[in-house]
Amino acid sequence: MKICIATTPIRPVPTYFPPFGSLAIIQSLRGIGEDAEFYNIDYHRYAESEIESYFKEKQFDVVGISSVVSTAYAYTKFLAGLIRRVSPNTVIVVGGNLAASAEILLRKSSVDFCMTGDGEIIIRELITALREGKLDDEHLRKIKGICFLESDGSFNFTGYGAKPTAAEVEDPDYTILEKDGSISHYLPEVADNRFDSIEGKSFGKGVSATVVMTKGCVSRCTFCHRWEKGYRALPPANVVNHVKFLIERYNIRYIDLADENFGSDRAQAMELARCMGELGLRWRAGGVRSSTVNPETLKHWKENGCVNVTYGTESGSRAMLKIMEKKITVEQNMNALKWTYEAGMRSVIQIILGMPGETDETVQESIEFLNEASNYLYLGDNFPSSMISLNYAQALPGTPLYEYARQHGFIGKSMDEEEQYLLRISDTDAYKEDHFVNYTGFPLLKVLMWQQDILAKVDANYLQRKYNYQLSLLGVIKFYFQLIVSRLRKQTVQASSGKGYTEESGYYNFREAGKFTSLLLNPVTKFLFHPFLALGMAFGRKHERSGFVLIADYLWWSVKHLFVSSRNDALPTESLRKVTTIKSSMEDSKSDKMIPLRQGR
Repeated sequence: MKICIATTPIRPVPTYFPPFGSLAIIQSLRGIGEDAEFYNIDYHRYAESEIESYFKEKQFDVVGISSVVSTAYAYTKFLAGLIRRVSPNTVIVVGGNLAASAEILLRKSSVDFCMTGDGEIIIRELITALREGKLDDEHLRKIKGICFLESDGSFNFTGYGAKPTAAEVEDPDYTILEKDGSISHYLPEVADNRFDSIEGKSFGKGVSATVVMTKGCVSRCTFCHRWEKGYRALPPANVVNHVKFLIERYNIRYIDLADENFGSDRAQAMELARCMGELGLRWRAGGVRSSTVNPETLKHWKENGCVNVTYGTESGSRAMLKIMEKKITVEQNMNALKWTYEAGMRSVIQIILGMPGETDETVQESIEFLNEASNYLYLGDNFPSSMISLNYAQALPGTPLYEYARQHGFIGKSMDEEEQYLLRISDTDAYKEDHFVNYTGFPLLKVLMWQQDILAKVDANYLQRKYNYQLSLLGVIKFYFQLIVSRLRKQTVQASSGKGYTEESGYYNFREAGKFTSLLLNPVTKFLFHPFLALGMAFGRKHERSGFVLIADYLWWSVKHLFVSSRNDALPTESLRKVTTIKSSMEDSKSDKMIPLRQGR
């Protein structure tokens, strides 16, 4: 059969995370004698005319669209429609996290099948059925892990399919990326300081690789969608052999561990750390749970080349951690940052803001947490905000947060309303405020101010505490004059480049807080901080509502709550999983095959 596996754009600029899911599917298909083509739209960013010509010429029997994030809905719908238009007989299959919205994809786009979870085994069974012409309902129902519309138009999810064991997971075949011409993008030469020691010592230029050493996560955070049930730690020998291959073929010197949850299998993590140390590698660990580390673990990692450990901190509030179902305490998060610092490694603090239940009090708790945590960040000449990645909560299908939003009318319960939401969040990052859904019960402007309020106050606290730093009134005026001039220069450069946009950041979201911090460093302008912040957020950002409407809503709410408590007893205080009821969009909910997908894993 003629088969193509295509990627979709994940972020405004091509991601550096290799398309491991697509590679796994291509490699798996080889086992049944199929050699699929790889069409990497995410990297190449082909024009629509190029994509149309490609699929019109090729006339594939099957196209698999890798939609690894739920924010790929708009593009996936566009791509499926384009393929159907120029190649009417092609069977279109969608895999990735977007398949959590399988019924919408099947009814609202040109998609024929959705695959749920790891697709290596599922794709073989589906392609075999297509190859043999066994497309009747009876045969399709036997293929676990797929969603499709039956001959009578009813939606069917056949249940989750089998997945490879940890020992069966194949190493990514990088020769596919070599043929694609994208190998140097996914194995870039490190020319910045991301792998430097805390003393600023550079280990020199070298190639870095993204490596996955575990699959899945031991936690079930209420904002996080995941297909993986359980946790698979790949055999250390397999991982080490793969790393040795990368060293020999591509001269790798640096490793980014891109696991959802590295370190929860402590024995595996300790062994892999030792092996990477013996290979002379410098490496960074992401997705680490603070409850799984101790001073001895981190010291061992450091001694074996680790330079950076990143945790899913998410909040400095006990109440919010409970709502998120993090199953981690504030104290554990603080200890992990402290021990990482004492071991001589860097870290980034990741915060999620605006979940249901977020209040001024929980925000203040996060500020207090970050004030203390800034003592455990290697900042050099930078401010704490340079090491704080702060995103607003985004409801993704297959999560309790998404179902909470449906239940309480933030998204809507009909298929049309759900599709409109998916279109709204498409092709954008979580930190973009213009699509944020306000679950908190507070005015939108107030919630949007929280982000800069946190960063500015943490930076100001750091400067005053460490350096006793103050700004004169003239200094504040001079700062804003220079800020305006720099903004005008930036706009001029953008206009002259013909782009009209700036390059987006990567995985982390580091926002400049300095423009508001300066107000807090002067005793006079300190009192102007919140009015200026409100104006800046209302008119300095793109929103669906005008700045005047945002301010009017905030003022009316403020006046009203001079006489009435702003406390909202309807907001959750438990895990969203406990307070959310998954509602069917069908009259007979017992026959709704979407319910398992809505529940997630």
